[in-house]
Amino acid sequence: MNEQEFFHFIDRSIAFQAEVGGNVSRLVPVPEVRFMVAFQSGLIALEHSTAVLQLIRSGLFASGFCLFRPQFESLVRGIWLLYAATDKTLENLAQPLSEESVSKANDVPMLSKMLEKLEKSEAPAAIVAQLQQYKEATWKSMNSYAHGGIHPLARTLSGYPAQLTYEAMRNSNAVTALTAQLMAILTGDPDNMVSVRTLHSDFIDCLPIAAS
Repeated sequence: MNEQEFFHFIDRSIAFQAEVGGNVSRLVPVPEVRFMVAFQSGLIALEHSTAVLQLIRSGLFASGFCLFRPQFESLVRGIWLLYAATDKTLENLAQPLSEESVSKANDVPMLSKMLEKLEKSEAPAAIVAQLQQYKEATWKSMNSYAHGGIHPLARTLSGYPAQLTYEAMRNSNAVTALTAQLMAILTGDPDNMVSVRTLHSDFIDCLPIAAS
């Protein structure tokens, strides 16, 4: 991949993010705690994905790559909140921020446990499988970037090849596409999935096959 192709991909990813943002801005979750808290988690995932793109476009690669993990975690948490979280956990997470609410929210499981619970839930099996595959393929490197490990240290010296960044950004776009799907589901209106499917077809060049 040459430089011109890479920057064309970045421009297309910016357009993709803009379309997702426009769609999500029109969505309203079902007015129940489970749906509203899951929707908030989706908004956090989308904020991270926007920051990833802005940072990488500005040449701040290590900082951009660092956000792949919280972007992914926020998506998984949103799906877990919808399909697997207990009512008590949802009640705790919906409280205003305070020392007491922070203490009560400490029972939220780690990512691996959330995925295990999703496997036993009514969450769509295909989506859970995609999340598991993504974690298995990227978790070590995501942790390395998040914690200043060997990956960012080495890349600071050797640079970030366009092909590597392209593939990482396509994966991030796939997480964004799944987040858009989650947020449409949280409205309770199946018609809102139409625009998500359109996004997948219109921006297939920005996404890996698994997200199409």
